[in-house]
Amino acid sequence: MTSILDRIRDRVRADFTDADPAHDIHHLDRVAALAGDIAARQGGDPLTAQVAAYVHDYHRVEEAKQGRRPIRPEEARAAVLDVLVRCGVPEETHGTVLHAVELTGRYRFGGDDLDNQSVIAAAVHDADNLDAMGAIGIGRAFAFGGLLGEPLWSPGTRLKERYAEGETSSVLAHLYEKLVRLEKDMLTEPARRLAAERAQLLHGFAAEFRMEWGNEDDSCGTVCPDGTRVHWDPRTRFLSVTTPENERHDGQDEGRHDGPNDGVTRITFRGRVGLSLDERGRPVGVDLLEVPAALAHCIPHATRRRPWTADETAGSAWSLDPEANVVWISLTENSVHRRLAAVGDIEAQLRDDVPAALRLHLTGQPVDPDHDEVLS
Repeated sequence: MTSILDRIRDRVRADFTDADPAHDIHHLDRVAALAGDIAARQGGDPLTAQVAAYVHDYHRVEEAKQGRRPIRPEEARAAVLDVLVRCGVPEETHGTVLHAVELTGRYRFGGDDLDNQSVIAAAVHDADNLDAMGAIGIGRAFAFGGLLGEPLWSPGTRLKERYAEGETSSVLAHLYEKLVRLEKDMLTEPARRLAAERAQLLHGFAAEFRMEWGNEDDSCGTVCPDGTRVHWDPRTRFLSVTTPENERHDGQDEGRHDGPNDGVTRITFRGRVGLSLDERGRPVGVDLLEVPAALAHCIPHATRRRPWTADETAGSAWSLDPEANVVWISLTENSVHRRLAAVGDIEAQLRDDVPAALRLHLTGQPVDPDHDEVLS
């Protein structure tokens, strides 16, 4: 005799034959495996979590049938219940499964309350969100964005402050509006650990995408006196700093057979970041706190004059306070007007052990520059 889970999967696989690549049976297999593992670690029933995971996307089937998007998970309640009954899922678990299905369409950053959820609902919620992050999440986002006809990126377009299902301005905007924010929406400890890793990958991808895209928005970019290029986007909390020496090497490398990354070392990590801004919202300096040894040993030692103020070595000088293990980058001599302090996903690039570029995203929701902390 086939098991309940086998019957559920067979039925779902048949119903999802024509599903889009972002919501197909492979997505459901991954979510079911993750949900079962999370539920077991949290003391819940892994089988119930897996059943709920397999039926959580029936609203996608309804979207295809009705030709409209979005349809909320709760609108597919009848279809889900029909599958549960036909596959012999015990009636006493139906309410648990239905609740878990409906929770998958809810997010704190969309204004929903996620507190005090059952173990099963939390496990399925987190598993579904984890599959929207990391490498798989990036692939799914571009596959679904292509289905909807969304552009890859539309620099300068306003991002949604409160997330809502449906089309957005671009696929990369969806990454910022939803995917990177899922990390703080995790309800279980096992999922939080995985989400932190996958969020770093999302941020790294977004940074590389934007650098390859080219000049996005002149209003977000400045050129320092020494030619260093700085791009700060307060909507997404993305900062890039590129030295003129690095740009010269990149241009030279284009004709070399050993590739543009010859001699470049990338050091990626998550750490605390301080960003000081002038009265026009332009970066004055960056603090990288508690940096890894691989980066620290490449930075010249210096004595810090005072915090949140450009050092006398202004001009994109990278300096290390060895006692505090803080790297700071002085960009201009402008006065500091406000500051941001947050955890960041950071990539430092070294060319032949010399600092060449910095890319980072401050984690959390996009910020309004008018509401940053203002220094006296």
